[in-house]
Amino acid sequence: MLTYIQILYLTGFAFLMSLGQILFKKTALSISDTLNSEQALGLIDGILKALSVPWLYLALSVYGLATIFWLYILQRIPLPLAYPFSALAMVIVPIAASFIFGDKLTWSYWLGVFLIFSGIVIIAR
Repeated sequence: MLTYIQILYLTGFAFLMSLGQILFKKTALSISDTLNSEQALGLIDGILKALSVPWLYLALSVYGLATIFWLYILQRIPLPLAYPFSALAMVIVPIAASFIFGDKLTWSYWLGVFLIFSGIVIIAR
């Protein structure tokens, strides 16, 4: 059984990963804002354009911090118990995106949220 502090660590990790994803989306939107609707960048041009967007560096920094935190967590919690908590990011990111970017959430999303939380509760016991 996980302790409350371990659950807090794992939830904090999921929030860090979610923040990184939101920042990657912000990077992508910053790139597309500079293009007209008919214009599309190739892979190399897209990479070069992304390197000029400050959001990318913040996203990579958050992911780097999350990776270091994950290593810290894995020293204390077995992987089979820790890993399912990363699924929380699949809950957090769409909810945050709906508030920040106006993305729409469907009933099937909420069904998935219920199943994810059910699985995490079962594993955490």
